[in-house]
Amino acid sequence: MNFQRNPFHLRLLKLALLFLGTIVFAASYHRSSLFEPACIFIFVGFWFETALFFLLSQRFPEKNSLIWTELFLDLLLINGLVFFTGGRESPFIFLYPLLIFVASFLLGRRGADIFTLAALIFYSFIYWRPPRPRFLSAENIIQFFVPLGAMGLLGVMALKLTEEVRKTQEKYQKTSRALFQAEELHRHILRSLASGLIITDLEFKIVSANQVAQKIFSQDLEGKRLNQIVPNLDPQRRYQREELCLRQNGQEKYIGYSLFPLRDEKGNVFGFGFIFQDITEFKEQERRLRQAEHLAALGTMASGLVHEIKNPLASICGAVEFLKEGGLVAEEGKPLLKILAREGARLDKLVSDFLLFARPGEGIPEKVNLKNLLEEIKEELSLQGWDFSLTVTLPQGLCLLAEKDRLKQVFLNLIQNALEAKEGRVKIKIWAHPEKGEIFIKDNAGGIPPEIRKRIFEPFFTTKPQGTGLGLAVVYSLVKNWGGTLTVQSEGEETIFVLSFPEDKILLEA
Repeated sequence: MNFQRNPFHLRLLKLALLFLGTIVFAASYHRSSLFEPACIFIFVGFWFETALFFLLSQRFPEKNSLIWTELFLDLLLINGLVFFTGGRESPFIFLYPLLIFVASFLLGRRGADIFTLAALIFYSFIYWRPPRPRFLSAENIIQFFVPLGAMGLLGVMALKLTEEVRKTQEKYQKTSRALFQAEELHRHILRSLASGLIITDLEFKIVSANQVAQKIFSQDLEGKRLNQIVPNLDPQRRYQREELCLRQNGQEKYIGYSLFPLRDEKGNVFGFGFIFQDITEFKEQERRLRQAEHLAALGTMASGLVHEIKNPLASICGAVEFLKEGGLVAEEGKPLLKILAREGARLDKLVSDFLLFARPGEGIPEKVNLKNLLEEIKEELSLQGWDFSLTVTLPQGLCLLAEKDRLKQVFLNLIQNALEAKEGRVKIKIWAHPEKGEIFIKDNAGGIPPEIRKRIFEPFFTTKPQGTGLGLAVVYSLVKNWGGTLTVQSEGEETIFVLSFPEDKILLEA
């Protein structure tokens, strides 16, 4: 088994021992018969070998053969040092067990076995070199076998320690990988959640929040209190499924949420979880659905009622015209005839608009060039005396497939609605995203408050003193009948109506 470890710390230990040994050698060389001249070369060899393998290890850090070579050279130098400092009497015999320990730590079982055997062979050779001691002497037996036993025992202990270290390291790495995977899984779950998730402590101070939560509230949440983020929330109450409305940047945002306690394995509450979703779009869809159902029911009722009104109204208007042309009314009654004719015409237009709202129909579809149509509308409104500027940035070949009069009614009503909402000059801009089937109409007529914005497409709802409340309702009904949608955005003094048409209704010709 190749159980290589980073030998850096052991090299530091080797340098420390070598440095101390060199100091001792230099201090006692001339005063002691322990050191022979050959020891100088051995110490130089230790220093040279240590420096050489340190440089090689920096260049080839993954080379296992460098450690084997370095330890074998260390063994040879130790043999030389023991041999020249008294052999069996040398005080440096302790370096053999130290080398075995290092080999076990760096090279595992294989290194421990090989270097233990090599140390025993070399020590035996040095011990029994001539002049040989008397073999059966108790003193010689103890002197020979005690170091051998120490070397073997230390080799076993070092190997055992190395195995324990290896197992501990493997267990640590396995635990670290499991922890890392758990953290990664937790992070991925939080990132992948379509809902916002906020975790608080017992004091409802936010300790973590996922990316969706940060995006919905458009701010950094950690460290803040939950009731600062959600002002209408009572933290002492447990919410299973609730909704609330927040106002951000002048706009309403609806969220559906649940507040629940977090418990440990003993059932003790250690915090709270607040999970929520932005349901603004769902609320808007619900509103549109209710509005569509309401308008459909109203249209069904109105379609029959309009016919009942239109027929007698036509008779009344015909009778008024007959009286006027036949001179059957005295001179003082003619102003009354004018009033009857004017109000009859207004009532006829109101009924016609109501009928158009109730039964919009598609008419006879044709390709209508939007730019040309808007030029016609601009000329008509200018002749009526309206003070406005109309900027049209549409492709020349942009066409809609619809009945021209009905389409003209849509744009005329939207523009005229802006002109009637403001005194003075009104700026209107129209542009489009043909690839998305969207047309935008923007004005600076004063904006629409949120509470009014929800009802502007309802019939007979108006804020104008002389308005009928059918203009925008007719537009909504016509666009919806073509399979499109009509939405409104308003901020400050500006309002944008967005007309979205199906792909088969909007054309872009070269």
